[in-house]
Amino acid sequence: MGKKIVCVGRGGVGKSSFLGGAAFLLHNKSPLLIVDADPDESLISILGIKDNLKTISEVLFNIKEGSVSQDIKNFSLPEKIDYLLQHDALYEGDFFDFISLGIKWSEGCYCQPNNILKGTLGRLEKNYNFVLLDSPAGLEHINRRITNDVDYLFILLDPSQKSLQGVAKLEKLLKDIKINCRNTFLVANFRFPEESLRLIKEKTSLEAIGKLPHDKELEKINLEGKSFSHLDKSSPFLISLKEILEKTGIL
Repeated sequence: MGKKIVCVGRGGVGKSSFLGGAAFLLHNKSPLLIVDADPDESLISILGIKDNLKTISEVLFNIKEGSVSQDIKNFSLPEKIDYLLQHDALYEGDFFDFISLGIKWSEGCYCQPNNILKGTLGRLEKNYNFVLLDSPAGLEHINRRITNDVDYLFILLDPSQKSLQGVAKLEKLLKDIKINCRNTFLVANFRFPEESLRLIKEKTSLEAIGKLPHDKELEKINLEGKSFSHLDKSSPFLISLKEILEKTGIL
């Protein structure tokens, strides 16, 4: 069963960049499964996926609307879901595979797409060395329990009291709903002042394992919507991220 790496934190803190960079650094430990559980779908451009992929939410919407091929019209609902997930929603690449929750294009909660993602992840994860999961912002999604077992949890922090206070809330929530996290690491994002890093330990009782630097090349690539494969190996972001992953024993 693949070791699970999950990245959480406030909106805009850099979760998708962290996870996308980690995916490229782990290419020699493939096969990898990358899961975008954030409806914003930031990872697909970061990873450079050009296929006309559908998300889990789009698959469900098409089934509900009857927008499926004649070949599977007579399939049962579970058969339709399994078929379309495999053929339309699962990207299979050279060193990683990818699946995305996506935006729900109909009224109602995310319960069904989340349950399908949880079930799909449970079936697929045994085929991979690592499973990397990008989570939505905030804490409410934790209750969805997409996975009950996490090997490496990375909490990204921005320089705000809310971010620091969120660490204790997250730890309590994980304990209360019984999600097992074997290793938890705090990572300061590039906006966190170097002289204020001490506040992380003071406010959370945990030290930051590292700080991601501001990287103009990364900023440009993100703005242009290019894949992280365009990043040079001398990228300050990649160098710092590699050091963080080495400290954790992932690399």
